[in-house]
This record gives sequence, structure tokens and C-alpha cells, in this order.
Amino acid sequence: MLRKVMPELPLSNVAAGVVHYCDVLGFEVNYSQHDIGVMDRDGMRVLLIARSSRHIGIGSCAFYVTDADALYAELVTRGANVQGPPVSKPWGLREFAVLDPEGNRLTFAQTFE
Repeated sequence: MLRKVMPELPLSNVAAGVVHYCDVLGFEVNYSQHDIGVMDRDGMRVLLIARSSRHIGIGSCAFYVTDADALYAELVTRGANVQGPPVSKPWGLREFAVLDPEGNRLTFAQTFE
């Protein structure tokens, strides 16, 4: 029955987050207002939400990708806060992580045989 997931990532400044997700992470705006940003890329969606008493701390999410090395190179070129190059893990994923300006963690992973 489940069809898609939409992680919520809290930000103190949603408008700045929307710009960052577009300019640096390659997302497009689906919908935006002062306290919410619905961001899409390659059929995936994240929801940027205003930090509040209900939405505190930092968030994280993971995406399966088709080419971790190519995405890594793209995000480095765009100036993303990449936490290191893709690494092949013993559990069958080649992955790397990016932090947004407020510390939310996005992990990108490619399966391998």
C-alpha cells in the first residue's frame, strides 16, 4: 500500500533552505510559502518545514541513486557540504552524505553487487 515517502527536514529559515536546495542540491520548488518548502528532484520529494516546538533538532533522510560517484561530483561542483567521497560499504551500498546549512543530513546510496 505504501507508495512514496516525504521526509520532513526542520529549518529555522525555510526561504534560505529553499534557495539552498535549489541552487546547491539541484532540487526544484514544487510549492513554497514562508513556513514550508516542497522540494522535488528526480521523482523524490523532501519537505522543508519551519523549526518549531513540534519540529526541533535536525532531520535526516536517505535516497537510493543510480550513480553515487556522478552525483557526488555534481554536488561538490555546486558547493554542497559533502561529508566525504562515496564509500563502498560491506552491506552492499556505495554511499556519501551531505549536510544542509542547518545540519540536516542527506545520504545518497547506490546498490552494487
